[in-house]
Amino acid sequence: MDARKRSILQVLTEDYILSAEPVGSRTLARKYNLGISPATIRNEMADLEDWGFLEQPHTSAGRVPSDKGYRFYVDELMARPAIGHDLLERIRATYQSRIRELEWFVHQTARLVSDITGYPSIVLAPSWELGIFSALRFVRLGPDQALLIMRTEDGLTQNRTVSIPSELSLAQLNELALEFSREFSGMAIRDLQNYILDPLSTSLKQHWSLWKSALGWLARDGSDEERMTLAGPLNILNYPEFNDIEKVRRVLGFLEQDKAVEQMAQTHPMTGGVTVLIGTETSVADIQDCSVVTATYQMGERIVGQVMVVGPRRMQYAYVMTVLEVVSDELSQALRWA
Repeated sequence: MDARKRSILQVLTEDYILSAEPVGSRTLARKYNLGISPATIRNEMADLEDWGFLEQPHTSAGRVPSDKGYRFYVDELMARPAIGHDLLERIRATYQSRIRELEWFVHQTARLVSDITGYPSIVLAPSWELGIFSALRFVRLGPDQALLIMRTEDGLTQNRTVSIPSELSLAQLNELALEFSREFSGMAIRDLQNYILDPLSTSLKQHWSLWKSALGWLARDGSDEERMTLAGPLNILNYPEFNDIEKVRRVLGFLEQDKAVEQMAQTHPMTGGVTVLIGTETSVADIQDCSVVTATYQMGERIVGQVMVVGPRRMQYAYVMTVLEVVSDELSQALRWA
């Protein structure tokens, strides 16, 4: 694509992102100093349409970018802005709280990203089932109940109230927990469900029901059922593309389905950095009028989760990508010290 067509595609795309109105040749000639006549612009736009970069919604209307046009814009034409000092300080302040629990970080991140970008946001927490078991301990709640706290090597924790033999002291319980941790430390949590507790030490065999409950919870009840956090779903109504109630119903329906979101995420594996899926690239019929921008975050050196923004195809890509890049970096740093 020559320089003139690139310039026309760039300014047309940016004008449409701001206005949500199809862009004509006269608009481009009037608003932008392209150095060519409306007739020349019109001919260039016709070529771009023939090549699949532009679409014409109605016969008498101007043009809008196609999925191919947006992709070329994001990959080749878009300038990435630096993030402002005030916004950077706002993001950093979010992760300086004394609260150091993963669940809190995930919920705060979803709210922060939605508030800053003006689009719905989704945060996928690290997968519990894919974690590596590290240790467990007990906190006594009563004569025959205790809080069982389990931890992965990445630092994730889950807890559950369990029944315990009344004759066991807290010291005895935690001695058993230490023995259990030595036995199973380093094993993938998803592999524990069918693990046979034999041969184990005499003390663990003696309290078979307690460990059976623990193993069952590790692989089942402590699973990923609440892995997704959604914030600002109704922000989608702020964009004229979604004045169609049926279109809104489909998008909101998708956003509220944890499994559908996770399936889309699994279709496009986490590879680090910020990625953009435009329209049909999402492979999800209900959101083919949307784009999804995704950033990954880490615990230590391992990528463990994703932060997503869902918006119209004329999303402000440069701004959203910059915000997600900063947020993912700050979240990863916070989790490193959590």
